[in-house]
Amino acid sequence: MTTDPRQRRKAALDRRIKACRKCDRPDRLNEPGVTESAPGFGSIDSPVGIVGEALCQACMEKQEPFFGGSGRVLDRCYERAGRDKTDLFITNSIHCHPPDDRDPYPHETDNCAGFLRIELREIVQPRLVIGVGKFARAALLSLYPYPEARELNWPFRVPRSRMSDPSELTYLLFPPHPYWIMTRPPPEREKYVRRLARAIEWGFDAVR
Repeated sequence: MTTDPRQRRKAALDRRIKACRKCDRPDRLNEPGVTESAPGFGSIDSPVGIVGEALCQACMEKQEPFFGGSGRVLDRCYERAGRDKTDLFITNSIHCHPPDDRDPYPHETDNCAGFLRIELREIVQPRLVIGVGKFARAALLSLYPYPEARELNWPFRVPRSRMSDPSELTYLLFPPHPYWIMTRPPPEREKYVRRLARAIEWGFDAVR
């Protein structure tokens, strides 16, 4: 049994997420094997967090956000940044798999906001949070209201200021969703991978 209080808190939160029944209606979210949830994945010590919208079918079955599909685009970003997926912390604005991969409903995002807050603001506390998709963006802007966070422009450029001081702001970055990037021509996909990999590199390097 771990003696790390943050690890214990993460384990307790994971159990709460798996037991949650706040979204019983209309679609009975968090039904095992059908609309099941998956807690945040990866390192709770990571200075970089990635937040998606919701679990796809394959992610639900694997119990891992961004597994396969559009997650392969992010896998290329991690590799290019010299990082393994497990080096980052990866979660979703809602932790369940909506039926037929539909968009999250507002009440589902609201019901999951407390879990996301504990993961990001109280346990992991990443200095760079990357949100992909409009629902993730909305959830993060609510979680990190101005002036507590600084939003970086996309395409990513290394900002002049560093964030080595723990008292500095959290940085937010909102690139397009990798699913959309998969539909673009190869040169655009390559630019996306290069720029997002650079952001991940900066997120790790800037806190050393």
